[in-house]
Amino acid sequence: MKIKKLTAVFGGLEGETLEPGAGLTVITAPNETGKSTWAGFWKAMLYGIDTRERDKTGFLADKTRYAPWSGAPMSGEMQVEWEGQDITIRRFPARTNPFGGFEAVYTATGDPVPGLTAANVGERLTGVGKEGYLRSAFVGQGGAAIGSSRELEARISALVTSGEEDVAYSAVERTLKDWRNRRRANRANGLIPELEGERAQIDKALQEMADARRRRETAEQELERLTKNQKELQADLELWARIEKHELNRRYGEAYAEWERAKEAVPEDRPHPLFGAMTGEEAWAFAQERQREHEAALAENRRRQSKREELEKRREELSERRRRALVYGGISVFLLILAVILVVVTPGIIDLLWPLAIGSGLALAVLAGSVFSLLRDRDIVPNLSELKPVPVPPAGDILNQAAQYREELAQAAQARAAADAARRRVDDLAAQGGRLFDTLELLHPPAQSKAATAAQLSAVERELARVQSELARIEGILAHMGGPEDMEARKTELDGRLSQRYEEYEALTAALEALSAANDQLRQRFSPALNQAAGELFSQLTGGRWDRLALTRDFSAQATQRSGLLPRTALALSAGTAEQLYLAVRLAICQLTVPEAPLVLDDALCAFDDARCALALELLAGQAQGRQILLFSCHSREAAWAKARGVPVIQL
Repeated sequence: MKIKKLTAVFGGLEGETLEPGAGLTVITAPNETGKSTWAGFWKAMLYGIDTRERDKTGFLADKTRYAPWSGAPMSGEMQVEWEGQDITIRRFPARTNPFGGFEAVYTATGDPVPGLTAANVGERLTGVGKEGYLRSAFVGQGGAAIGSSRELEARISALVTSGEEDVAYSAVERTLKDWRNRRRANRANGLIPELEGERAQIDKALQEMADARRRRETAEQELERLTKNQKELQADLELWARIEKHELNRRYGEAYAEWERAKEAVPEDRPHPLFGAMTGEEAWAFAQERQREHEAALAENRRRQSKREELEKRREELSERRRRALVYGGISVFLLILAVILVVVTPGIIDLLWPLAIGSGLALAVLAGSVFSLLRDRDIVPNLSELKPVPVPPAGDILNQAAQYREELAQAAQARAAADAARRRVDDLAAQGGRLFDTLELLHPPAQSKAATAAQLSAVERELARVQSELARIEGILAHMGGPEDMEARKTELDGRLSQRYEEYEALTAALEALSAANDQLRQRFSPALNQAAGELFSQLTGGRWDRLALTRDFSAQATQRSGLLPRTALALSAGTAEQLYLAVRLAICQLTVPEAPLVLDDALCAFDDARCALALELLAGQAQGRQILLFSCHSREAAWAKARGVPVIQL
């Protein structure tokens, strides 16, 4: 396969074209002018752009790195010669993939090339996949080192050891290991662990089923015992209910009889002959008032009697004064008359009449005093008529009657209250279901109290509900598990399959051991062939200073000088020598794996001095006799060398 023309809208390339020669072409330009972009474009045209890559710190994904600077859609076209035909391959945007559209046609006719797709075009044109091509015929900046690649190792091993790609040791080993790992990768993964796990699950399920059956049997026995105990306790509670009913009826009968007696004890409600319908307090107040009136009348009569007696005494005194006045008046009149007579009769005795005159005067004075007293007490006689005794209300034992009446009322109230209380008790017992009739059965209370029986019944019912729930759960588990016969049949089947998988595992292990032994023999052919080819190329690049080179399977290299005894790893070499070593290995691998694919070198010789660069260019010119080589360089020495030898040079 040879590149004829490349046209790119890619990164900084805006519709630019590149037409390399058939052999070695030196493409030269200063840095930052698109050399690496053209190399990236060639890689993208072959294998597309991985849209799964994401930008990271210090890293740009290709879809970002190579987005056209103009903002135009990313697109490209390459014309190549492949299997004797000129074909044109185009890539362009498709949906969310900036380079996902694909077209491959014959250049002359425009007809589609059968079998070429966006996914396989690179592998079909170069003969290897992306990983193999990038580790062999594509050398980016500072990327001459190869590193391990399963695809590359498989292809080299297959071609060098047997000439057939389909029998690579690593592929066969990987296939056998995959087959064996499918049986048992480790203790947890593989068909055998899966079968063992399923068998263990069946054993566990069978054991759980047996345990569930035992638990079900135990639960059923416990359920039967609890049910029997429940019935016994319910019977005891029913007996307690009958006893309490009997006791309630008895108390109802007693209360009813007491109510009847209380009703009979309530006196007839009749008005009192003295107090009428008065209350006890009103009757007592009435009696007290009558008593006070009686006592007041008696006191008034006593006062009037005393006053009357006093007036009677004064009247007697007045009568006495009247008598005295009459006596003294008579005497005074008599004496006065006598004195007059005497004076008239015997005037000469007038001097003897002084005592008579004095006595008469005294008598007149007494008479005057009596008359004055009579005049002063003349109203005594009328007042006596006002001192007659007032009527005295009858009192008798009215207070005792009021007290007795009040006591009778209190007793009647107590009787009515007792009757009401008895009636309420009867109503309360009736509300509880009490009746006047009852059975005559003789009831004996159970051994324990009603409260203890109810508490025990509640505990038994809770335990019964728990056991029923547990039994239902166990029944559900057993129903979900199915019959043991199916499990036993599945277990027998698993035992047969396990036996077969064990035999397969042992057979694959034996095959891997045999393959490893055979590979050791094949590597005796594989390693020398690759090492010889790489060593010869390395010797040419170093001018014969280093003539031997050894590669391990992961492509780490050791080189030996012509006069040296011990090999030296690439890490111990100078940067230029190490780059020569890696370039020799790359070219050797390309010869073995991709002999016809274009070799792309992006500044691969920048670490070489002029002498080494000249040796490398001579070697590349020789290699270009059988393949197309594109050498990108930022130095002018490669271009000068190429022009001097007629090698095509493209100035970007």
